[in-house]
Amino acid sequence: MISPTSLPKEPLLQGIPLPDPAARILKEILIASGLETATVTSAHRAPADQARVMYENCVSKGAAYNEALYCTAGDRVVEVFAANPGQPRDAVIQLMTEKILEIGPEKISMHMSDTHYTFDVAPSSIPVAKHAAFIAAVLGNKAVSKLIQPPRDPAFHIEIPKT
Repeated sequence: MISPTSLPKEPLLQGIPLPDPAARILKEILIASGLETATVTSAHRAPADQARVMYENCVSKGAAYNEALYCTAGDRVVEVFAANPGQPRDAVIQLMTEKILEIGPEKISMHMSDTHYTFDVAPSSIPVAKHAAFIAAVLGNKAVSKLIQPPRDPAFHIEIPKT
């Protein structure tokens, strides 16, 4: 007979809640990498929330940082920020939201995708000694289509197609 204490403990996901399919896959990744917990810092975003995130990153880290983080379509949204210095925060975020909608949300960030579960895991929630195991488990999980990792992205950015 197996005692309850010998059963593997289900990993704990902290931070932003994930849809069940994405949570299940992240827990599989954690088990495969020998981790008990991870913190999700970002998941699906509406265009206005994406504009807010990009605005805040432009303010805190500069437009050049965001241009390096996003593709050409994202650069066009950053250009809206750069073209409106001194304008009220909410007005600039509204203009950035309009640009996102004009270009197409998925062209800016997969965090707005209707076809993928996209989420970020805080690197600080994964012990440095386990980063390699975590990356290997992400890349080894057949459900994952893309991983962007630090330093290219500030987080472990994971994309999983919806089936």
